[in-house]
Amino acid sequence: MDGTIVDTEQYWQTAQLNLLADHGLPPLTEEQELSMVGSSMADASEFFARLGVDLAPGEIVDHMNSTVMASILAELAWRPGALDLLGALHAAGVPNALVTNSTRVLADAVVSTLDTPLFAIVIAGDEVENGKPHPEPYLRAAAQLGVAPERCVAVEDSRRGLEAARAAGCATIGIPHGQTLEAHHAHLVTATLEGITPEALGELVEQVARETTQRENAHTAADAAPAESEAQL
Repeated sequence: MDGTIVDTEQYWQTAQLNLLADHGLPPLTEEQELSMVGSSMADASEFFARLGVDLAPGEIVDHMNSTVMASILAELAWRPGALDLLGALHAAGVPNALVTNSTRVLADAVVSTLDTPLFAIVIAGDEVENGKPHPEPYLRAAAQLGVAPERCVAVEDSRRGLEAARAAGCATIGIPHGQTLEAHHAHLVTATLEGITPEALGELVEQVARETTQRENAHTAADAAPAESEAQL
């Protein structure tokens, strides 16, 4: 969600700066900021506690949530192509799931800004036992949608999110935003969602399925070769 379909990264940076300043701590280094991209709120609260923020994890989450929530409700910018693609999928009868490491209250705040209900379900970070990069959020989303993960396309801006989606078996699109993504991180890496159509997503699912079958066949053939050699001896 954050950085993938909505441009909220600056809201999180402001919340982090305020939290650290309130406790007499310096801003995060660039390396620290990059390490936080795609983190769950539980992981983020532990991270800030280790830095010296003298609050309970739940209090850190509440502080971050309230700051970011105020910014979302004041002004929310969608990333290029996101609304067009979501709208096209909705019009085509393809259900969308919002799968995020952010809390439910923030996910609901983003969804509330939409005039049309573009998401069939929401899976939030505080509603799963294991957040991204664990595949649980995507497996749960696919189950609730009633489709196999292999028939789903996940769009992510972070390596954590892409790792979760690929582990679940989804086809993946990486949209870099604050963190560099290489070709091996996703089945498709592109600057934005502009120009991406439902048909293109369907083609990506089929492409990934073919590649998976080819790899499985190659492994089967490789495993069978030694057995054939032994039989000939």
